[in-house]
Amino acid sequence: MSIFSRRLFGFGLVSAFVTMALPAFAALTPPVKPRFLGQTTVFKGKRYTCIKGKSKGKTVLIWDSGKAIAVASPSASRTPTPSPSSSPTASREPIVTSKIEILVAKSSDVPNNSTKSFVAKNRYGNETTYILARNSENLIAMDATCPHKGCIVGIAPEGLLCPCHSALFDPKNGAVLRGPASYALDRLAVREVDNVIYITD
Repeated sequence: MSIFSRRLFGFGLVSAFVTMALPAFAALTPPVKPRFLGQTTVFKGKRYTCIKGKSKGKTVLIWDSGKAIAVASPSASRTPTPSPSSSPTASREPIVTSKIEILVAKSSDVPNNSTKSFVAKNRYGNETTYILARNSENLIAMDATCPHKGCIVGIAPEGLLCPCHSALFDPKNGAVLRGPASYALDRLAVREVDNVIYITD
């Protein structure tokens, strides 16, 4: 076999290895699409959290790089001296699971027959945009995150408009008026006490 043939053969082996390895590298993030900030999922021994990121100049929802989940040893209870790494690793990052009430506006900020948007910190400490709409009968609250690609919808004359792909939502209830979004905006519990508006998120 000539030197040229051996080099060609070696190049073919390297190419085959890269082709087989690429799918493994492609699946380094969860296959589930993130829907809202602070959302968590477990994939391949890591806990991933949904954060804001940039793609082609647009703000989108993406998974972070993930944090390894500590696995407790089954023999830990029988060992008189616990492993120094098991306890701190398991308790170093608290996981928020319960929803909280968030003060978002004064009652006077949302007059009758109006729709307003407000920014407040959610239960994960992340700034989130919320939409409040009041009519003669009730007050409703919605998360302004578009369920299509995670962009923040804005208030437009025709309704609640997503700036990324022009999905349109009904300001009265968050229902989809025009795609590409397939789901309504998330509705949130809201209450008004002493001229202050609280939402639960």
